[in-house]
Amino acid sequence: KPVSVASHSQETLFKFGTRVLMMSATIVDKDVFCRTIGLDPAEVAFLRIPSPFPVQNRLVHFMPVGSMSRARIDETLPKMVEGLKTLLAAHANEKGIVHTTNYRIARHLVDVVRDKRLLLHDSTNRDETLRLHAADPGPTVLVSPSIMEGVDLVGDLSRFQVLIKVPFPFLGDEVVKRRMEADPRWYAYQTARSIMQALGRSIRSSTDHAVSYILDADWRRFYDTNSSMFPVEFHDAMTQ
Repeated sequence: KPVSVASHSQETLFKFGTRVLMMSATIVDKDVFCRTIGLDPAEVAFLRIPSPFPVQNRLVHFMPVGSMSRARIDETLPKMVEGLKTLLAAHANEKGIVHTTNYRIARHLVDVVRDKRLLLHDSTNRDETLRLHAADPGPTVLVSPSIMEGVDLVGDLSRFQVLIKVPFPFLGDEVVKRRMEADPRWYAYQTARSIMQALGRSIRSSTDHAVSYILDADWRRFYDTNSSMFPVEFHDAMTQ
């Protein structure tokens, strides 16, 4: 398994055209993006298109409950349970998503909150759970570590979403560890990208709308340090 694909991209992709156009809502940082896929940033033109989604349709509220770092998670989880209960009550008649980043947090929240609205999947039944959520006329809420991308919860399928923990890449993964050592900026880049992907699951068009909440207190430090990675549309949507 390659630690980086940068040395392979020219031969496997870019040699097949004199000009290549790449389009994405989550490039995040041009220089890191280019280095990650083996391009010289000086040879790449970058165009950022303003978002057509009204800011009032995609507000992000930072409501710090406590640090979800490895050293603090045990003392924060009881507070996180109460925070989630509060948000579920505030959105009692709406479907939503709770992004947890791992199954341990997801299982703890479901077991302790004990709300029949919560739908938790495992590695074998994710698609089935998504179908149940879509088919159920009630205000079901998905609890998942793995629907931060590739899921289209349009319209009433999700009117609110909760980010329980900032999705830092897992340093226990040897590839992640080596990539961070080679390019410390890459680690923040991956985190920012995951956050933007996650918060995009519920707002799918210029007429769609959902409210987002970030409860991990570690968000403030990360955002203050890496704010340049987020587009102006994201800054405009933040309420704190």
